[in-house]
Amino acid sequence: MSYDLDDIDRKILRLLQADGRMTNAALAEAVGLTPTPMLQRMRKLEQKGVIAGYRAVLDPTACERATQAFALVELKEHNSANHERFVRAVGEMDEVLEVHHMAGEVDFILKVAVKDIAAYERFLLDQLNRIPGIARTNSIFVLSSSKDEGITPL
Repeated sequence: MSYDLDDIDRKILRLLQADGRMTNAALAEAVGLTPTPMLQRMRKLEQKGVIAGYRAVLDPTACERATQAFALVELKEHNSANHERFVRAVGEMDEVLEVHHMAGEVDFILKVAVKDIAAYERFLLDQLNRIPGIARTNSIFVLSSSKDEGITPL
């Protein structure tokens, strides 16, 4: 769904991406609106799906999920039943933070967060590789992240 954003909408979205806890009053003041029209804009951005949700950004180390990896997955057969089964299965796994269906050499890339290498091995052997229809997996471990903002440019 597409939505035409004006300059005020873009400013609101930039501010919220930087600080999702800004109050309606603080947002209104920052963009030069009064609280009522500000609230109306926020509701419209939410209803149109421009603002998809709100969440806290957690420190993976503090949450015992310091080991992060990208699991590259190739399916045996490329059909909708295999695809749907795989997406449903990984969607239920707490360790999987992101699921991306890809075009190219692999079918899916999963961002995975676990406590340590041993936990990743258990995840790989006991969960991921038990999903029917997987031809092969490959893992790439994150050593450090110099940019991990999750901010959509406007």
